[in-house]
Amino acid sequence: MTTITLRETKGSPLTFAEADGNFTNLNDAKQEIIPNLGVVTSADMSADKISFYDTSSAATRSILFNKLTAFTERTLVIKCVADTIGPTTGNGITHVTIPSTLDGKDLQSAQAHVYTAGTGSLTTVQLHNLTDGQDMLSTPITIDSGEKDSSTAATPSAGSSYTGVSTADVIRIDVDIVATNTLGLEIRMVFNT
Repeated sequence: MTTITLRETKGSPLTFAEADGNFTNLNDAKQEIIPNLGVVTSADMSADKISFYDTSSAATRSILFNKLTAFTERTLVIKCVADTIGPTTGNGITHVTIPSTLDGKDLQSAQAHVYTAGTGSLTTVQLHNLTDGQDMLSTPITIDSGEKDSSTAATPSAGSSYTGVSTADVIRIDVDIVATNTLGLEIRMVFNT
């Protein structure tokens, strides 16, 4: 229990030493960890959980780590081509460097978006880790003719056995096919542990 000197109890203003003593006592008595819980440095994503007390049902509940995608997923959005400009085919339409917050994470999904839907063919995009010298997708991203986003593609993109990007890896965006009249291009990459 922390000892605090109160003005009401003392009957007069606190001195600087008494006020500083209150802060010191609060700091010394603070609780760094929850009692009865161990401290670990890693978690098993498939077995460990976060427990909490649900006051509405008066019960202890748990959330599995593998259900905490909002805490483990990281999304990187790259604007490759402005909304009013048509992308061209070729390797390296743009590049992005992996930040340290994605170090060691795996590419979970990749999608693309254009701002004016093209016609006549698919728009096809590949992600290539220039640092490692390999494509990151076993099935490239496709945007179907007349569509603006790959999320509705008949053939969704698929990751390969490629895992674990590193800080400062350079990811090259390669455009293999562009549908006629397409404007703009944006890539979304979702990484997870």
